[in-house]
Amino acid sequence: MLKPQENSYADISLNIHLTDLNSGEQAAHTEQPVFTWRVGADQNSGIRRKHRPNEDTIFVIQGNRISPTVVPQPFVLLGVADGMGGSGHGRDASRLAACSLADYVFGSLCYNQRPVDDLLPLLIAAVQHANRIIYEHNRQQGMTMGTTITLVLIIETTAYVVHVGDSRCYLQRESLGLTQVTHDHSFVATLVANGIITPDAIYTHPRRNLIYRSLGDQIAVDVDTLILPLAPDDKLLLCSDGLWEMVRDPQISAILKDPLSDPSETACKLIQAALESGGDDNVSAIVVQVSDGSIAATDLSQTVGV
Repeated sequence: MLKPQENSYADISLNIHLTDLNSGEQAAHTEQPVFTWRVGADQNSGIRRKHRPNEDTIFVIQGNRISPTVVPQPFVLLGVADGMGGSGHGRDASRLAACSLADYVFGSLCYNQRPVDDLLPLLIAAVQHANRIIYEHNRQQGMTMGTTITLVLIIETTAYVVHVGDSRCYLQRESLGLTQVTHDHSFVATLVANGIITPDAIYTHPRRNLIYRSLGDQIAVDVDTLILPLAPDDKLLLCSDGLWEMVRDPQISAILKDPLSDPSETACKLIQAALESGGDDNVSAIVVQVSDGSIAATDLSQTVGV
């Protein structure tokens, strides 16, 4: 049985310089409920693509705070990018997106002192920045590489979600079950929305891999956004299509609901399920578990990875 690759997402460093993370100053008092979250992530090249470059890039960046005045609370930035372009160019596109997104977000928060209520526009601007970098690279090199991006920033009790492509963000909540909170920018999703095919048909449709929105295609890109209030016991899943095309929603939900698995084990089980179902594509998963309680300090230097 093929096993997931442990910690395979932590293979390149990000050029991020955050201030005040360990300054010892007290964070601003807030009347908001205090949540904790635990994060686990895993990925695998897949069975059919194990001898080719893995075009998925995932990243998890956590910290105590950005500064005493800008995001004084603990935070986590999560992203899944699924590159395309062949000959390793898809891998380059997804890694370029991850690094430029993280640099832009934390550069803006640290040095430009962007207010917290400006977070969603900031994330949109970060995606546009990454898109322009890939677009200009394509134009100058005569290439056609691109990538999806599903990016989530969690601060206090809120998840800020921005999204392009067909990677997904799911919410698992006891009262709702499993909910896909992002919309696939794909040909088959459009067919489903127009009643031309059934939702189950997307898994076998011959054009299921065709997406109409990605980073690097045009000089600007439309970005879907969502502000998602979180509740205790919520779980978030960010994943590439290599997971959700191989593992149907009921099985994803059952794995996420397992009370005996921590987020790292859950991510590993999701990857294993995709491999056991065929492993046709690169597969990536990030799992976030939200809990009530005091937030423990996190050393950012130990949690930065792509």
